[in-house]
Amino acid sequence: MENYLTFRILHGLATLLFFGGLTGLAWYGWRNFRSGDAALIGSSLRRILLIGVPLLIVAAVSLPVSGWWMVNLAGLPLGQTWLLGGAILYLFGCIAWLLLFGRVARLREQVLAEAGPSAAPVRRSLKFGAAYGLVGLLLFLAVLSLMLVKPL
Repeated sequence: MENYLTFRILHGLATLLFFGGLTGLAWYGWRNFRSGDAALIGSSLRRILLIGVPLLIVAAVSLPVSGWWMVNLAGLPLGQTWLLGGAILYLFGCIAWLLLFGRVARLREQVLAEAGPSAAPVRRSLKFGAAYGLVGLLLFLAVLSLMLVKPL
């Protein structure tokens, strides 16, 4: 049972890192985007793509692994509805965030090409990116609520 508690703590820390990283990256990107300076926006989006995205991917990969390990240690069957539903929602959330990362890369190129955030293609990419991010966030919050309300 000591291993279970250890994995539960590590799983909780990875969850905090994941949601905290998402919040920090969103705030950093939005703050620099509101400045209106194309060079600043381009460099901040580049930092987000080079540093933030790999860290979030590591956290996102560690969550299912540590979750599976906890389920295995607890002796629960993997065919339970809350586990299967959470896995499906998590998969769709990861797809939405991968689409968001692609949109951020495209947004960076558009901002630098259009020399600012006020151009119509940039605004359209920003809206699509916000939609992908919101869908991903809602799916991840649904997974979090399923995991917290599990029947244990």
